[in-house]
Amino acid sequence: MIDGTLRDDIRNDLRNLFIGERTLGDSLLPPLLFVAVDAVTSLGWAAAAAVAMGAGVAAWRIVKGQKAIYAGGGIAAVVFAAWLALRSGRAESYFLPGIVSAAGWALAAVISVVVRRPLAAWSSWFIRRWPRAWYWRDDVRPAYSAVTMIWAAYFAGRAAAQWLFFAREQPEIIAAVKVGTSWPLVIPLLVVSYVLGNRRLHTLGGPNVEEFALGREPPFRGGQRGF
Repeated sequence: MIDGTLRDDIRNDLRNLFIGERTLGDSLLPPLLFVAVDAVTSLGWAAAAAVAMGAGVAAWRIVKGQKAIYAGGGIAAVVFAAWLALRSGRAESYFLPGIVSAAGWALAAVISVVVRRPLAAWSSWFIRRWPRAWYWRDDVRPAYSAVTMIWAAYFAGRAAAQWLFFAREQPEIIAAVKVGTSWPLVIPLLVVSYVLGNRRLHTLGGPNVEEFALGREPPFRGGQRGF
């Protein structure tokens, strides 16, 4: 059973995926257009079409009054991917930055757990600004470590699946994998992260954020709302 706070958290994050500063559509439209154009014309036209789509999305976001840094970062990523494809003469090279990025996030997630500073905790702190010291407590941190390992598995699986078809020189299937492992998987991943993470917090017996801020001593009431 998901309480009202968790439902609100999940709803807000899902809204950001589709209408926030950077949406899943931003990262999916250029590569899909790239593959479609490459299939019917040439690599050069495909690269040009992807860059044009990226520029169009960036311009639309700037006109909408959103931060230029997100628009600039998006078009820079598209230009770099298109350049790699043209440079190598291989359409699948367009997807190489994304594969490396997913593998890098998987590695970063594992390392963050090993050094006892899980990425899920940093993500929560960035959004909520709860006291950072609270996240590092032994009766709080394991919940965020568990969720971070779920994220690591997701990123590793995404990178491995795309790399398999990169090695087989099948850009169309890489694009399909990229789409299939984006919002169709991100949505349940987000829900599982919130629900399991919050439940783990409750079983650890640590203080909630309010108790921590007030310097309360155990036994704690716990019952932290949100994750």
